[in-house]
Amino acid sequence: MRSAGLTAVLKFGSTVIAFGASLIYARALGPHGYGLYAYVFAWAGLLTVPAALGIPEYLIREGGKPPRAAWTLRYWADRWVLLAGLAAALVMLSAALVPQAAGARFLFVLAAPLPLLNALGYVRQSLLRARGLVATSQWPLLILGPGFVLAPIGLLWLFSGAVAPSEVIAASTGAAVVVLMVGQYQLRRHAGAVGDAAAHPVRLRGALPFMWLGVLFLVNNRIDLIMLGSLRGAHAAGIYAVAARAAELVPFFLGVANLVIAPRIARYHHGGERELLQRLVVASARRVFLASAPLALLLLIAAPWLLRLLYGGAFVEGALALRILAAAQLVNVGVGSVGLILNMSGNEKFTAFGVGLGAALNITLNAALIPLYGIEGAALATATSLIIWNLVLWILVRRRTGLRPSAFGI
Repeated sequence: MRSAGLTAVLKFGSTVIAFGASLIYARALGPHGYGLYAYVFAWAGLLTVPAALGIPEYLIREGGKPPRAAWTLRYWADRWVLLAGLAAALVMLSAALVPQAAGARFLFVLAAPLPLLNALGYVRQSLLRARGLVATSQWPLLILGPGFVLAPIGLLWLFSGAVAPSEVIAASTGAAVVVLMVGQYQLRRHAGAVGDAAAHPVRLRGALPFMWLGVLFLVNNRIDLIMLGSLRGAHAAGIYAVAARAAELVPFFLGVANLVIAPRIARYHHGGERELLQRLVVASARRVFLASAPLALLLLIAAPWLLRLLYGGAFVEGALALRILAAAQLVNVGVGSVGLILNMSGNEKFTAFGVGLGAALNITLNAALIPLYGIEGAALATATSLIIWNLVLWILVRRRTGLRPSAFGI
């Protein structure tokens, strides 16, 4: 609880910064400019997953086994991430040659280093988390990085009255460099002797399932914005990005809990402490659901008023989409940490099946509903797939582990 509390404080601070940033960016850039920024950022986030090769999540799980030397693992991870990250940067650069990229071409060039920088930063955070240093690993990513972007952009908007999407992307790339440098310093401070050897060999093939899982999760989270921007343009993408960002506040406490309990799930599972593991997952799910429900209800009731008050009248068009997404996120919270339980217990292939099913459904529904219903169609497609793959993962957790993961003890 102490670890979760400190992590919650960091996550809350990050949410405040992100919320303030979304207000400034949306008002300064307008729906079209914000849509360009969100569209390019969605692609950078999607390519960060293959750039990381699943190695950060793999390192967290391995931390639940006999101790390994963090410095040795860092060398091993960096070699692979560097190769994959450079390939991801080339993919981002190639977008400048695509005619459909239009006004986003230069933004793709500015954002090209982001997948590599983010992946290298995640490696260091994961090694610190595997050592139980959850809060230490998270504050650069949650507080320092977003604050490094918001401060100069906010001042620029305050004094000049105008901000370009390219300036936000450039500041984000600079922030990623800073976060990586801080993570490197933290790891050097806490990792121990450089010459330590790993207790057991690690293999890239052990990490790759986590990469595919990450791709599938991110497809479920970002394909709606990417497809909406491609099919309906930057204006629709900007409005939808604001609604999606607001709905992502609902699982805030779920993210906090998952950061803390991930290494504990691995430790209890590998240690055979089944009763303690059951108590952990159900207690976490119940507290997370009780903390998340009030915000979900507020978004369901007051979505148009909140969007007009906070973002301006141009974004009220996203109210119905916000309600749809908030309801789906509440279901996501109530089901519990199902994907995390499967991953930390060595059943990641079953997570891949459930999330892959959701991704296929998400792409299909977005392709069918966006041309017909635009923003609301994207929200309905994402909400439907989110609910279905969470229910599939709940069934798989019950069958593979026998645990009752939901907030309702089932």
